[in-house]
Amino acid sequence: MWKMSVATTAALIVATNPLEARGMTMEVGGGDHVSVVRVGAQWDWNDDLLEVFGWNVSSYWQMDFSRWQSTRDSSQTGVNMTVGFTPMFRFTGKEGYIQPYLDVGVGVNLFTVSRFQEHEFGSNFQFSDQFSVGANIGKRNQWGVAYKFQHYSNGSVRVPNKGINFHFLTLTYKY
Repeated sequence: MWKMSVATTAALIVATNPLEARGMTMEVGGGDHVSVVRVGAQWDWNDDLLEVFGWNVSSYWQMDFSRWQSTRDSSQTGVNMTVGFTPMFRFTGKEGYIQPYLDVGVGVNLFTVSRFQEHEFGSNFQFSDQFSVGANIGKRNQWGVAYKFQHYSNGSVRVPNKGINFHFLTLTYKY
């Protein structure tokens, strides 16, 4: 029942956009015996920073919430929840029905656990490096599809510092 409540709440947030976000994302992926589901919201920061070799450089803020599930332990002890905040920079190609882009960003995250499976993160506070390659599709380029690589680490702020890497399929809708 709670899963249906969470799904309904997420669908209503996306449909009504009460946070006045520029776009919403849904990501699925994983790595290192972990599956991850993430939802996020994006807000414009600066649409036109500059142009480099015909690519427009812009920026946005992303806030996200994710749930990690161990593929080895399906119980509640195999779960980690995260909340993250990341300033992102986007390199966008020429406009058209299909518009390629590259995203890069470094953000901060809070984990509910500092130890997950064999990973000892050292603290609940983590940094994340993100790199995406994708394309916006549609008359307004309102749909986005991308591959994302993400690395979590505490940046040696605290020992131990065993990071973790994930690969994602990202779907975005821009309002």
